[in-house]
Amino acid sequence: MKRDELKKAIDYYRTKVKEEMASEKEINGQFIGPRNPTRKMDLEDIIHPKRPFLSKDVENDVDSIYVTTFRFGTLKKPVSMVKCGHGTDLVGGMEFGSQLVQKGFIKSVKDLAPVFAKYKLGILDIFMEKDVNNGKKMDIMVYECIECGGLPNIGEPVCYFETGIITGILKELTHKEVFAEEVRCWASGYSFCHFSVEINHDPEGSLESQ
Repeated sequence: MKRDELKKAIDYYRTKVKEEMASEKEINGQFIGPRNPTRKMDLEDIIHPKRPFLSKDVENDVDSIYVTTFRFGTLKKPVSMVKCGHGTDLVGGMEFGSQLVQKGFIKSVKDLAPVFAKYKLGILDIFMEKDVNNGKKMDIMVYECIECGGLPNIGEPVCYFETGIITGILKELTHKEVFAEEVRCWASGYSFCHFSVEINHDPEGSLESQ
């Protein structure tokens, strides 16, 4: 995805973020977006992703095939494996994110969005970043996420792998303690995934200096 197209996509989805967060509900501590809750996911949901920006530069429905293949391995786990599968996805994502930095694919925070778009993981947007007493807080949005774009609202986030990737990348870049949690997701009724990130570091450490 070219830089101008990436900016266009981020500008479009930032408007959606503001609209949907303004009309969201909170149920039992979980944020729920404006899309109506539906049944649980089935095969038809998984094989019909909605990625209008990320699918523009490919032909013959290749993006849909790519996304579907990924989801077969992450979303169609036996019920007995789902809980432990979430932990496995998280750890696997952390290791993958760490490797992206170690192998030179990502050298700084500025590389996150281009790398995510190039490898079709999603359109990453550092929506908010601020210094706090013990480090830094970030709101990272991922639009057209490979894990969940187009899925029904099942009332809970599903992007454990992406949570792990973000954690692994930032931990490897900063060498600090990183905690990331997905607090909003396409699968909880939104048009985006929202990862709340905390980076704890000493007073002399900073994300920009890495």
